[in-house]
Amino acid sequence: MKTATGRWRRLGAHALCAAAALGAALLGAAPASATSDKLGVEAPKEVTLSIAPGSYQEISFGLYHTYGDYRVVNGTLALDLSELAGAAEVSLPESCYLPEPATIAVCDIWEVGALGGTYDGPQFTIGLRTLEGAPAGAALSIGYRGQAETNGPEDVLRTGWGSTSVKVESVPPPPSPDLSLSEPTPTGPVTPGTSLTVPVTFTNKGDAAAEGFRLRVWNSYGLEAAADYAGCAWTPPVLGVEDLLPGGLLDCTFDTVVEPGTTVTLPEPLRFTVASHALFERLDVGVEPLGSTQDRHPEDNVSSALITAENTADFTVRGDEVTGAAGEKVTATIEFRNQGPAWSANVGTGDPVGTITVTAPAGTTVVSAPESCQAESSSTYRCELRHWVNPQERIRFPFELRVDRVIPNATGTVVLRPSPQQAPYAPQPHNNRAELVINATG
Repeated sequence: MKTATGRWRRLGAHALCAAAALGAALLGAAPASATSDKLGVEAPKEVTLSIAPGSYQEISFGLYHTYGDYRVVNGTLALDLSELAGAAEVSLPESCYLPEPATIAVCDIWEVGALGGTYDGPQFTIGLRTLEGAPAGAALSIGYRGQAETNGPEDVLRTGWGSTSVKVESVPPPPSPDLSLSEPTPTGPVTPGTSLTVPVTFTNKGDAAAEGFRLRVWNSYGLEAAADYAGCAWTPPVLGVEDLLPGGLLDCTFDTVVEPGTTVTLPEPLRFTVASHALFERLDVGVEPLGSTQDRHPEDNVSSALITAENTADFTVRGDEVTGAAGEKVTATIEFRNQGPAWSANVGTGDPVGTITVTAPAGTTVVSAPESCQAESSSTYRCELRHWVNPQERIRFPFELRVDRVIPNATGTVVLRPSPQQAPYAPQPHNNRAELVINATG
């Protein structure tokens, strides 16, 4: 079994919803009714995969619960892919994680809908592509088991193991379109205010016509759609939503029939304006055939373009000064701020835009630290920022310290290290250091 992850990273508002952890407080109190809730998995009983190498089949999975009065969150669905070894390559969405060399993928489902109510169908889809040498007539399976947190009587809901049968048969794949996008080239540096033209061209490399197509273009926060397009709707970026990378989505539907071998270029190129807060930007373009026909090779239905603006994002860090008596616990708060004017995001890698190293003053012990901070030693912690920060955004890191010994004006350090991508665009590196001072009293 081989595994692959699609290149399209969290397309727009639909796929950008990262699974923000919801604690028990967000679940709220259970309703007065003691009716039990059950967790279930929606999955096909059987799928057929052609023996022809490169044949492709998609399988969709959903996690639901049965009692609508309860809220169910933080769902995970484990997929046992071990029987597909040597028969199929598996492509997983970004909501799924497959630790190498394990064969059980774990897929996150942020909020689990209620059957007959808020559940509106499968939450993710995996792809299977037949490998050379796949055993004809093989009867394989994908096992699955789910669990989720609830505010019902049981706290955690679990399912037993179920399975979807995968049959490898000596039948040719049905005719299907294969829409293949041309790869864009990186752009920049460009000046804020510039209007960018985004040509979109794709070719149907399949053996069946696409009866129309859907085009979706996700843009990062520093780009703005410059015009209205017939058949398209644009959703602008939303700021202030935790764990949700701000970006807009242009969603278009065209009834143009695309015959095999035909290359399509949009009659009017898409245009985006580089915003005043732009710095590292990204455009993700995706195309898919309309109707129930599956694209034969969906991995080439998407492409990404990186755009760099001529701008700066001034990262700063501020320490704290607190007073405490021997044996007392005090809270010192470290603050990060992006003074702009640009936002900053590692839109290509998803790495943190920077890290903050906090060294506690002599004579103190760190009692507790934020979840995003990991201990490197008994007195030093390394805190990771998100992979994006907005202009003028402030992020605070509270540390609870215990005063063990009275040392007048004991001083620790706070050091901000922007990521390698961000560092050249920080105009004032001197404000990346600060002090953490404890005025201890006897």
